[in-house]
Amino acid sequence: MLMILHYLTVAVRSLMKYKVQTAVCMVGLAVGFACFAFSMIWIRYELTYDDFHRGADRLYTIYQRSGNDLSRISSTDAYPLAVAVREAFPEVEDAAAFLRWASDVKWEGQTCQMSQLQIDSSFVRMFDVRLLQGSWDFLHSSEGIALTEEGARRIFGTTDVLGREVEVGSNKMKVVAVVSGWSRHSNFFYEMLTGVSGKDAGWSNLSYTSCIRLREGTDAHSFARKLETHEFRQGEETIRKHWQIEPITRCRYTIYQDTGSVSLRYVRLFSVVGGFIILLALVNYFSILVTRIRIRARELALRTVCGSSRTGLLSLFMSELVVLLLASGLLGMTLTELSASAFRELSHVETGVMFRAFLYYLFVLVVSLLLTFCVVWHYSRKSLADVMNGSRYAGHVRVSFQQVSVWLQLFMSVLILFCLSVLMKQLYHLSHVDIGFERDGRATLIVHAPERKKLIDDIRRLPYVQEVQENMYSLLPRTCSVSIGVNEWEGKQPDDRPVTLQVITQEEDFIRFYGIRILQGSGKLDTPKDIIINETAAKAFGWAHPLGKKMGMFTVMGVMKDLHLSAPTVPAQPMRISKPFYSSELDGNNILIRFDEAHSKELKQFCEQKMNEYAPGAFCRLQTVNEVYDRYLVSERALMYLLSFISVVCVVISLFGVYSHVTLDCARRQKEIAIRKVNGATAGNIIRFFLYQYGVLLVLACLVAFPIGTLVMSRWLEHYVERTSLSWWLYAVIGILLYIFILICIGWRVWQAANKNPAEVVKRE
Repeated sequence: MLMILHYLTVAVRSLMKYKVQTAVCMVGLAVGFACFAFSMIWIRYELTYDDFHRGADRLYTIYQRSGNDLSRISSTDAYPLAVAVREAFPEVEDAAAFLRWASDVKWEGQTCQMSQLQIDSSFVRMFDVRLLQGSWDFLHSSEGIALTEEGARRIFGTTDVLGREVEVGSNKMKVVAVVSGWSRHSNFFYEMLTGVSGKDAGWSNLSYTSCIRLREGTDAHSFARKLETHEFRQGEETIRKHWQIEPITRCRYTIYQDTGSVSLRYVRLFSVVGGFIILLALVNYFSILVTRIRIRARELALRTVCGSSRTGLLSLFMSELVVLLLASGLLGMTLTELSASAFRELSHVETGVMFRAFLYYLFVLVVSLLLTFCVVWHYSRKSLADVMNGSRYAGHVRVSFQQVSVWLQLFMSVLILFCLSVLMKQLYHLSHVDIGFERDGRATLIVHAPERKKLIDDIRRLPYVQEVQENMYSLLPRTCSVSIGVNEWEGKQPDDRPVTLQVITQEEDFIRFYGIRILQGSGKLDTPKDIIINETAAKAFGWAHPLGKKMGMFTVMGVMKDLHLSAPTVPAQPMRISKPFYSSELDGNNILIRFDEAHSKELKQFCEQKMNEYAPGAFCRLQTVNEVYDRYLVSERALMYLLSFISVVCVVISLFGVYSHVTLDCARRQKEIAIRKVNGATAGNIIRFFLYQYGVLLVLACLVAFPIGTLVMSRWLEHYVERTSLSWWLYAVIGILLYIFILICIGWRVWQAANKNPAEVVKRE
């Protein structure tokens, strides 16, 4: 026990002797540990979505790829698909189709948005939904709904809700059942259930999600190949869409990846960077530790001669790291606790954070101790051997290790700074790129109140409002989306796949209001059979010259630029705009406003104020196009903020590492510097000599980091539909910036060493 206390006392004294280096290492390890723990908790949470269902390992979602390059994913299809797959394949144990969306629910003057599923009895059976109160009548009625206990408490504050009425959208509905719900840790979380409407149950409505459960022992890959080539009969028509399946536990980061707030690949990158910080701090610590071992080589040799064992010497150095890691762990856990609420808000992780973070800390502790054991064992033995044998090359190993550690720290700093610069450049590009229509000064207002007309008249009188349109389709936010499957078009080849087309039914005012770019033809729609398609639709149909081409009974009158209406990683979908055959077919029930973007806040406050006057508690929400589009950049902004903080930590660790090495190098080479001065070298010559050494290391670090960074970021940019270029000036700015930092960091220490009196230095030596 006394020996352990002795080791700990010596370790604390040794760490306190190098306060700056110790503080930098400790902060770096703490930050790296917190980043690593958060990212690993986040990754595990994302990879376990929907794993609580019965037979979750056999549950799959049916989806399809579309487009000539098969890069677009459609996760929805017709309602009858689930039943057709269950009947056609004996490998399928059960199947269910359901429609999911968010509904505005009003009751007693209050409004909230709730997650809703439109289901049938097969969903109840497949996902084990239990009836807690009431009856299953809502499955067969258009006027009844079921609430989960969580949904009931959210609306009424109690689960005693049978018979109460709510307004869902514009329909009044009665609560006829309370059913079991499940965790929000699901792609299909729901608070309210309604039955499938008969009018939506045909093959033409492509809005339903289909899930299947395979029988135990079924080879999923073989089944997927059979499903992809299978044809379904609908009367005299053959339906074949090359369907594919995805495990339900993986859907979160594959076919539903654009619905998450932060992409999983960004979280993985964050974990890698967190590991980099830990490695960087350890390398910095190891390099200083090895240098101190070499400096204390004579002392260690004397301890050995006087009876100390190598195990005891090893324990002496290992205790130093244990103290450092324990202090870093305490600081890291403190950072984790302070950041836990912000982490939960960003990641939506519901499970406990601190316990899992502690487990990851133990993992980092064990790995760090093993690495330290190897490093200390090797260099302490080597130093003792050099001293005992009188080796004249003891200094060579020290300098070589020092150079490698400095190079590694500079390499990591260059790599992370380069990746951050490309990310910021891409984010700027996405924020200003042309998305196919005007996004400045366009807003969508949704109002559920009889006073809607009065509010519209008030808005029209505002001086900064140029135009107000009623009952028009909203591009962003997309308030509704209708898809149709197109099987026949002019020039279709026998092996061409059907094309899923997004349909917008609007008049020409819609094109003018949003300033949609017409690339070929005109934006005029004279009859309901005239259509305008986008670039992606023209490619999907294989039309190099689409004007005048036929798609069933429709004729292409114009080609518009692709409209980017989703996350920047999601390609544009094939789309058409056409006039309605009847006025009742017009899409949307929204109020669209064209105004001066500088008055966004004023317009929002004005609408809220007026609605509070006219109808307190009524639902009223105004969203601008820029507001909605910025939500698609949440992943990029979150990653940029995280990497910015991490980059600062990495650069600080690297520069303090360089500073520490320069300090030790100057102390070790005092005699050499003195002799150079005696032989005529000036302080400037000596500074240039050191700058040249570290400049060479920086150049070598850039020569390796830039190609790796270019490769990594080029692959990363491939995920985006619109991407920035890797400009040459990025490389130059990063290199020059780091060299200036090195100049500032080492200049003062070298200047002090170079201006010492050579006679005093030689006398001390």
